[in-house]
Amino acid sequence: MNDFVAGAPADRLPTLVRTRAGYRVYDPALIAGTDYVVDDAGDLVYTKLPAGAMTGSAVVAAAVVALTVGENSWSWSALAFLVCLPVALGLAIGVLSVIHAVTDPVRAYRARTGHTRFARDIAATDPASWQLCARAERLAATPSWQAGRIDPTRTLGVLLWTAVAGGEAWAAEALTQLAEPATGPDLTSV
Repeated sequence: MNDFVAGAPADRLPTLVRTRAGYRVYDPALIAGTDYVVDDAGDLVYTKLPAGAMTGSAVVAAAVVALTVGENSWSWSALAFLVCLPVALGLAIGVLSVIHAVTDPVRAYRARTGHTRFARDIAATDPASWQLCARAERLAATPSWQAGRIDPTRTLGVLLWTAVAGGEAWAAEALTQLAEPATGPDLTSV
C-alpha cells in the first residue's frame, strides 16, 4: 500500500510552511500551549477569537444600535449606523490589540529563550535540510501520520526543528527513520 499522497497536503505539519523559495520551519515551542497556529502563509493566527468574528459582531452591533436609536426613520437609522460603525470597529480593534499584546507567542518565546530564532528559512541551496523538510512534509500528508498510527507522540515537528535549526545529526537520522517506510517481508510501519 502506498500511503504517501502526491500534491499539496490537506493536513500539513503545523510548524512547516512551504514558501516560494522553499520551506520555513518554526520551533514547535513557539506555539506550544498557546491558542495560536501558523497558517499556510507563515503568519501566527489567534484561533480563540477570530478577527472576522469581531468585525462581524461590530457591524451587527452598529446595525442594532442604529435600528434602536433611529426612531423608525431611515435617515436617522443610516446616520446612527454611520456613527456607530467606526466606534464599534474601533472597540473591536482595541479588544483584539489587547488580546494580542497579552498573548503574543513571539514575546513569550523570547522571554523563555532570549533572542534566539524561532523560524528558519530553508532554500534549495541547503540540500540536506531541504530533503529533511520534504520528508517531513510528505510524512505529514499521509493518512497514517494524520491518524496517529505513525509518530503517535507527535515528535516530527521537534525532530525537524532540531535537525534543521540545531544541525543535530541524531535528529536528522531519527526523522529519516520515521519518514521512510519499512520494506521487505517484515513490514513494521505503515
